[in-house]
Amino acid sequence: MRHCPDGARAWILAEEDGGAVVVTVRDDGPGIAEGRLEQAAREGRMGVARSIRGRVTDLGGTVAITSSWTGTEIELSVPVRADEGSERRS
Repeated sequence: MRHCPDGARAWILAEEDGGAVVVTVRDDGPGIAEGRLEQAAREGRMGVARSIRGRVTDLGGTVAITSSWTGTEIELSVPVRADEGSERRS
């Protein structure tokens, strides 16, 4: 992993929850320093701001990021359109 030391682990969970697809990504790395994502956006590095938050928001979803010295958790929730779900199940 680019942002974690050797030996850090990551987990991914995907589930359908009340008409939304929720993807949770967790790691046990050192976490993201407080204010770091905002600083990156101010410096023009838009990976989280646009590539993650922007795209999910464009789809009508939400992004929650929590981080501490025990790791980081990012939860992406995107609503499922009724017509898309029925096409996939056919």
